[in-house]
Amino acid sequence: MSTEAKNIRVLYLGPSGRPGVYTEDLDQQSRAAKEMGAEFVVYDGNSEGELIEALKDTDVAMSQGHGISPSLFRHMGNNGRCKGLISFGHGYDGMDLDTAVKNGVILANTASFGTEEVSNQTMMHFLVCSRKFVLHDKLVKNGTWTREHLAPMGHIAGQTFGIIGLGDIGRAVARKALAFGMKVIAYDPFVSSWDAKEYNVEMVGTPQEIAKRSDYVSPHTYLTSETYHMVNAEFFDMMKATAYLINCSRGPVVDEKALIDALRKKKIAGAGLDVFEQEPVDPSNPLLKMDNVSVTSHYASYSETAWNRANTQLGQEAMRVALGYWPMSLINPDVRSTVKPRKWAVSWEVMLAEQGN
Repeated sequence: MSTEAKNIRVLYLGPSGRPGVYTEDLDQQSRAAKEMGAEFVVYDGNSEGELIEALKDTDVAMSQGHGISPSLFRHMGNNGRCKGLISFGHGYDGMDLDTAVKNGVILANTASFGTEEVSNQTMMHFLVCSRKFVLHDKLVKNGTWTREHLAPMGHIAGQTFGIIGLGDIGRAVARKALAFGMKVIAYDPFVSSWDAKEYNVEMVGTPQEIAKRSDYVSPHTYLTSETYHMVNAEFFDMMKATAYLINCSRGPVVDEKALIDALRKKKIAGAGLDVFEQEPVDPSNPLLKMDNVSVTSHYASYSETAWNRANTQLGQEAMRVALGYWPMSLINPDVRSTVKPRKWAVSWEVMLAEQGN
């Protein structure tokens, strides 16, 4: 047991409307705190006032679908005992990063837990689109055995796979696309061309070049004000008529109305979608009725292995923040300028050793 951790309190915030509910996931989410000898508390309040009071006696908070008002950050970080908030999952589009930075609140998530799953889902949609699976599956099941409607069909090997966002998932997609014998190009303003060389990826200077050159376009970005509707009508106008869009990132990264229009006017060949602008998707959405569009219900990141990893990471990141380390998956790096210096993030095994466990 860590001497430093014995007085630490970790607060778990479950889904809104279900205060104090115990789930099997809590066994994994609380494991890191228990390994260090810290106290793990499940929040059972149901008002903002109660949560503010709970935060006063907490060193770090963990959220799984709770929903956090930016006003809470005024009681955290440099303004209180609770120094950070760790969120379950990849996305953080519901977080007010600027307010968190201003108040010195460290924000982290469990990014990378589903890298293999999301990249696999991307490649599944890519293959389904490339082989026109949706149409031909429907034909055969309806009793039609035909070799019509085959052309045009891509060869895949030698074609160009364009990725927007070369993070963990983008790099995994690149690795898998290369295994199919494809040329991979990517746009990411935060990745240098020399760093991308080790992934055998060609970096390009604009999203528009991805649109013009790619046979398959796959965004893998967070949803921010900069990425909202990044793939829009102008983008579709630049794509090849034989090209496909694959989206396993966030629905609003793509202008859905523009996508529907592009498909109807045959500006692109089709699409593979795990995400939509409105979720659950409206049953009347035209995309659900198109034979050149494959759809899944925003489950790309899931597998039992990935889910277990996310639960474990949630607890470990919480303990990093509580013990004065930076988290592995910091989502508001500008907070480094508004808080006191911290120890660099290290692996859990190293942390255990450094804390004497």
